[in-house]
Amino acid sequence: MLLWNQAVEILRESILAYAQICHGSLGAGILAVTFLARLALLPLGVRVARASARQQEIMTRLQPQLDALKARHRNNPARLAEETRRLLAQEGATPFSGVGCLGTVGQLPIFIALYSSVRQAASLGGRFLWIRDLAKPDWVVAIMATAFTCLASVSGGGPSQNRSLLLTVSAVLTIAALSKMAAGVGLYWGLSSLFSVAQGWTVQRLQRSM
Repeated sequence: MLLWNQAVEILRESILAYAQICHGSLGAGILAVTFLARLALLPLGVRVARASARQQEIMTRLQPQLDALKARHRNNPARLAEETRRLLAQEGATPFSGVGCLGTVGQLPIFIALYSSVRQAASLGGRFLWIRDLAKPDWVVAIMATAFTCLASVSGGGPSQNRSLLLTVSAVLTIAALSKMAAGVGLYWGLSSLFSVAQGWTVQRLQRSM
């Protein structure tokens, strides 16, 4: 717990330090630290996303064969599980991507620590651009961050089935949350979503070039 508090404190102090460099602009400090943190994590994020995309591509290609196995062995779960494992092993696939899971779990503490530090820094308030008080919600920030979040979902690819419904639900939940959060947190959220967009487009370009 002490190590966690120290990590959050270091990030918070980094935000305040960059704010001083930017003539006391707390909003600029939040954006600077968020940018640097996400930039440092971008190579790992791209690697995790590429592994997940490859896994998804294999599973999509094998879906007809998996469906045939389910129909053939619907009354024999043990045989179905055995045949499914054999098919996946032949194709070098697994039900779950180990790289994707470990990479996501590995990044999660950093994201949480960064969010906590931003929330603490934003509570100090202050003006930034059109925002009167970074400690209070701002609808413009909430709408922009929601738009970036939806764009990140689209750029990330994934199954197209029910995508419109998922985007709608995601947009509603995101704007509902951000409308109650400090504008400083919204700045962090929006910039993080932009990095997710860049990551998604990078993975798509790499996949097409293979």
